[in-house]
Amino acid sequence: MAKTTSTDLSTPRQLVLPGNLKQIAVAEIRRMIFARELQPGARIEQEAIADQIGMSKIPVREALSALVAEGLVEMIPRRGAFVVPLTKQDVEDQYWLLAHISGRAAELATQKMTEDALDELTALADAMERAATPSERQELTFRFHSLINHAADAPRITAVLRILGSPIPVEFYESSPDTVADVDAEHRALLAAFRTRSSSAARSAMEQHFLGGAEYAIDALEAQGFWND
Repeated sequence: MAKTTSTDLSTPRQLVLPGNLKQIAVAEIRRMIFARELQPGARIEQEAIADQIGMSKIPVREALSALVAEGLVEMIPRRGAFVVPLTKQDVEDQYWLLAHISGRAAELATQKMTEDALDELTALADAMERAATPSERQELTFRFHSLINHAADAPRITAVLRILGSPIPVEFYESSPDTVADVDAEHRALLAAFRTRSSSAARSAMEQHFLGGAEYAIDALEAQGFWND
């Protein structure tokens, strides 16, 4: 059973993230979990979170429900929401799911994506390589993958990917120049597969992209002492 611990949520944070209030709350609570601002087993104070982000409790409550589906939060009746302690295996499993489901989306998108959408995807990749901050890269990455998923025109796949979310915020594992360069190269490989209309190459590139993301994420979290008590 989760235990209650105190968490300092007094410092305001400036957010630049895509989407509506619920999506902003999801991204910020997820970031706080991986930054250990919310400790494993900690009770999540909805009112404090809402005040820090600058919104009402309603989108925060909706965000917590989404994070329950991701396995990051546990709702305990009559006690509230608590941070679920994560293992390395949990991180690997979530990225494995994302890799294979996103790979299928990329495979389907290959034959359906219009030339205009391909041009937009290329522009997003260009912008990511010029991005000055992690938050800017995160927004562009979100738009890049959303465009691919939309092009797949597969509602069931899109629904599952929406539930899985983005396991670890990009700012936690795209910090080194080498890692950023690797991720940019992976995006270029995806673009090349779409340009040549190679479904198998697109699927393989997308799977490798997310499986590589798992390695980056685990290494970065371990270096930050995420699993140290």
